[in-house]
Amino acid sequence: MLKLPLTLIQPAELAASRMWIDNWQRMLPYLVANRGLISPALSRAIERFLRSPRRLLAIEREFSTGDPILVRAAVFGLLHAGRARAEGLRTDALSLLAEFVAVESVT
Repeated sequence: MLKLPLTLIQPAELAASRMWIDNWQRMLPYLVANRGLISPALSRAIERFLRSPRRLLAIEREFSTGDPILVRAAVFGLLHAGRARAEGLRTDALSLLAEFVAVESVT
């Protein structure tokens, strides 16, 4: 029999992370539905734009010549890959006012 480690999460711990979990439930469909459709060039351009904190609304406006769904998916992809942060999503609901910033400087 294969033994796997098991981590028990207490209800209070789960409740404290509820907003973060809810936000990921909203972001994951973008990642799954658009997997393979986001160009590396778009991701790099958005990551460069995120050198300073930017709201999702500003990101979508900056890249408005592209498909807004792909822009949003690229932003969420950067977050998922650990190349961007959005600390506010741990406590606030995902909205156009959510702020994202690149983790490292991009050339």
